[in-house]
Amino acid sequence: MKYKKYSLLKFFREINTEEKARAMIWASRFGDKGFECPRCKSQDYYQLKSNPEIRECKACRHHLRVRVGTMFEQSHMPLLTWVRAIFLMTQGKRGVSALELQRQLELTRYETAWGLLHKIRHALEQRDHKYQIDGIIELDGAVFGKKATGTHKTVLVGVETKRWWTDDGKIKQRAGFAKVFMGAETTENIHQFTKDFVKPEATIKTDGLSSYMDTPPSVDMFSEVMDKDPKKLDYWLPWVHKFISNAKTWVLGTHHGVMPQYLNLYLAEYTYRFNRRHDPKGLFDRALTACASAMPVTLPRLTG
Repeated sequence: MKYKKYSLLKFFREINTEEKARAMIWASRFGDKGFECPRCKSQDYYQLKSNPEIRECKACRHHLRVRVGTMFEQSHMPLLTWVRAIFLMTQGKRGVSALELQRQLELTRYETAWGLLHKIRHALEQRDHKYQIDGIIELDGAVFGKKATGTHKTVLVGVETKRWWTDDGKIKQRAGFAKVFMGAETTENIHQFTKDFVKPEATIKTDGLSSYMDTPPSVDMFSEVMDKDPKKLDYWLPWVHKFISNAKTWVLGTHHGVMPQYLNLYLAEYTYRFNRRHDPKGLFDRALTACASAMPVTLPRLTG
């Protein structure tokens, strides 16, 4: 799928009405065809003038609302506000805080901006959950927040290592996709992480923690004791530690820390951006597609 690319100036110059925002969401759901009836699969439709958010199937007369079956379904917020929030959130590596989004969109309440961002993060989390990582994977645990204040949360992070040979015979490597599992470095969680997020026959590299000794049956696992030696860490687990370090910096820098019950959503945003870092200009269109295909969620369920 080819994703559209927008500069800041182009976006706000071209997408400036509710009608244009609505058209963007239809396109994100159905591509160039603009419509597909969920009942009979017909692509021919009428646009209802009485309600511009509804399209009627010409074949079976089924009505389809643009918000139904998307992250926008249970929201009465204008779609233009939603689209602008997604755009601002996906600009740059830092993203946007709820306070800054409230200011940029001139929203009356901070809670409204906070809710918009959390729903978008939930859509990004759903999108990334569809993919598994493969090949050589670095796996390690990390603690976000502070134990002294009771705001800490332990997570498992896995990052693919991509290797290739250069023309002059040298081996180079870079980070591939990342996955985050909310839970401590226990044997049970490591097995669950592998089951949910890792393709069979992958190779996992870890430190020498005893929890990793019981290898999941579907993968090969290699451990090496680090002895808190930074040189060993940089050699054996370079990408996962860079991911963790940069994620902590982002949480503190953009959001000034987060409550542990919401950490999964913030890390979902960070991971989504990390996994698509090679296409920063297409990130907005990708995120809009994620929201347009995500199962709807209510704030009580999201924050409960």
